[in-house]
Amino acid sequence: MSDESPTDVQPSQPELPAAPEPAKPDDGSVVVRLVTEAGEADIRVPPRGKWRSMARNRLSTGDDLGWAVLTLSREDAEAWIDLDPDQDEAGRFFEAFDRAAPTMNRADRRRHLRAAS
Repeated sequence: MSDESPTDVQPSQPELPAAPEPAKPDDGSVVVRLVTEAGEADIRVPPRGKWRSMARNRLSTGDDLGWAVLTLSREDAEAWIDLDPDQDEAGRFFEAFDRAAPTMNRADRRRHLRAAS
């Protein structure tokens, strides 16, 4: 028989409910999976209209790392650096972004350009 008295038994702790998923910003960002030989991660990419001029320039010259640091959140940029995509892997990432991101029609582009000027 056990020598434990009922007062020695610890009451069980109630299970905490699962943490809610973090709120997703309603800014048009999309989550794209970056898959490389080093691993994979979900990367939140803001809409093209939010990319700064310097970041767009970096991307147009093939500097995807510079684009990532200037465009993504700190956490996502660090994931990009850690995963170190090669040109093919980065290309597949941007193709997936193009498929996932809403496209602007001609009227949206005109509005965007007027707002930027």
